[in-house]
Amino acid sequence: MSAAHTISASTPDTAGRGGGRTALAGAKEVTALQGTLNGLFGLVAARRPREVVVADADRALTYESAESSSDRLASALLRCGVQLGDPLLVHCSDRAQGLVAQLAVLKLGGVCVPVPHGADDASLARIADLSGATLVLGSAATRERWSLPVVVLDDERTWAKIKPFRTDGSLPRSGPADVAYLLPEFGSDGGVTGHLVDHTAWLFAVNARLRRAGRPARGVTVGQGVGGARDLAAMWWAIAAGGRLQGPRPPGTGEAAPRLHGSGTAAVYGADEYEAVLAAARPGAGKRSGTVLVTGGPLPAGLVERHAELLPFTRLLAEFSPRDGAMPWTAADCTADARKAAGRTVMGAAVPRVRVTVRDADGGILPPGGTGQIWAAGTAMPFDRLCDGCHELAASHRGSLTNSGYTGRWTASGSLEVLGRTGPHAHAGRSRAGHREDTGLDRVAGVPLRQLSWH
Repeated sequence: MSAAHTISASTPDTAGRGGGRTALAGAKEVTALQGTLNGLFGLVAARRPREVVVADADRALTYESAESSSDRLASALLRCGVQLGDPLLVHCSDRAQGLVAQLAVLKLGGVCVPVPHGADDASLARIADLSGATLVLGSAATRERWSLPVVVLDDERTWAKIKPFRTDGSLPRSGPADVAYLLPEFGSDGGVTGHLVDHTAWLFAVNARLRRAGRPARGVTVGQGVGGARDLAAMWWAIAAGGRLQGPRPPGTGEAAPRLHGSGTAAVYGADEYEAVLAAARPGAGKRSGTVLVTGGPLPAGLVERHAELLPFTRLLAEFSPRDGAMPWTAADCTADARKAAGRTVMGAAVPRVRVTVRDADGGILPPGGTGQIWAAGTAMPFDRLCDGCHELAASHRGSLTNSGYTGRWTASGSLEVLGRTGPHAHAGRSRAGHREDTGLDRVAGVPLRQLSWH
């Protein structure tokens, strides 16, 4: 991505100043403004144009710059053949490029298909086949891995071609019920399932996370590579809070745990990832407040106690998001429950607009204390799934319900206790009763896309 377009090399760090000032008047505004993710970003950008939204490696991207660059990119793509509902792959090597690409797709009313930076070639091919996408928004470092046309966002020649395009008057074209993301889930059998999430569901999840976790005064850090589910969750949490997303420290700059000790800093990890961080941490250093959010599967045994020992002043939040990894089913504040959590994996109550049930083999709902399969449904979850046909589990979905792949039970206190997996972790098949038949994924951008000669 050109420095002239989106990168501010020496932007003052104001994220830690004015802790009482928020970008949004209230959490309800997260779901206001057209009810779209790009609408939310536009609101924050209008209020904090020169604040940094992404600080990754040696680059800093401002809200104003991201808004302007994504407008131009969206306009260029629109005039070159991308249509409403078209899927576009986003495979970038840094978070600044990735954010601009995602915003452009969302403004077009397209379907953003994030590709984890570290995905292998077989996974890339399966994601492309599953989505039907014919264009990649990527980087010089990812270009050679695709046989499809790639818009290279860190090449000056790309932006030289985009510069003549003025912002199209029809933008933004997205709506609340439109598909925002197709989130890939990789199965142990090598297959891929795509979870379809509309703007409204994603905003519900962001809104609930902001209410639970608050506004990190000094931004959100993430350890996962670019393009993963946790990376997306951290990015939109930071944006909703009017703050910044910060990538991990480069190798050789010290252990990861000291990043958690800064007052007002939040960090997002996967369960196994955070267990490794704590295993490498030294006790006695965590004396300032912060927040750690662990997302994905259940917490490993002993993690809560280990966190309390090493980082007693750092808040620990957990989200159970077993399928796509970004849309939580339940949430728990583990900070005050370290003693109660000993030897148990309790993941809290269901988040707003999600109904979590424990069911027997016949699909009957079990009462508290009964052990069975954990299922969920709701408007703050993906509304449908696509399967690449490699492996399909007929029992993975029952109407609009989704099976977590775990067994568990509800405790008397109303928390979900996760006991273990139901079987091999293969990806799930397409829901037969999704509420939207035409997702636009069968439409692909035509030949005009190649007119810009995207390297």
